[in-house]
Amino acid sequence: MISAISKKYTKALAGSQNDTELSKSLESLNRIGQALRLSKFHDILGAKNISYNEKISLISEIAQNGDEKFSNFLKILIKAQKVELVPAIAEEIRVLLAQKSGKVSGIATACFDVDASDLSEISQMLSKKLNREVELVFVKTDTNGFNGIKVEISDLGIEIEINKNALKKSIIAHVLNTSKIF
Repeated sequence: MISAISKKYTKALAGSQNDTELSKSLESLNRIGQALRLSKFHDILGAKNISYNEKISLISEIAQNGDEKFSNFLKILIKAQKVELVPAIAEEIRVLLAQKSGKVSGIATACFDVDASDLSEISQMLSKKLNREVELVFVKTDTNGFNGIKVEISDLGIEIEINKNALKKSIIAHVLNTSKIF
């Protein structure tokens, strides 16, 4: 239900702004989203003794966006009491901007450190296969059950797991097969 409602707000904001304005709005929405993680911020938004204008002023100050269209968008969200939709709206706008620019972002996770050159190489290989620029962010996990790298590109619904042990066995088998040729 939240998704259907947030899509309507996303469509309205995206329809009223160009890509540059939308990028700035995304940054502002992310700031508001960070504030929404605080329970005191929710208390302020729900407080009856704080006026509508004071709430607008507070959220506008957090957003740090002087654009009139964005300010009007915030006023509509506050009046409809839909500020909790901001993180979902921000994510939808991020995906929309990524689609327009031909870029996608993903997360690479592993239980060991992956250096920047390896991450860049994986990103370049995926970019060639997908015909889009792929930007990966590395997150180290403490998962003991999986010994490899997992790459997830949620925008495209892609999830790839590269098991270190299986890769090692495959390379050994390949080397053994090629040595029979000589």
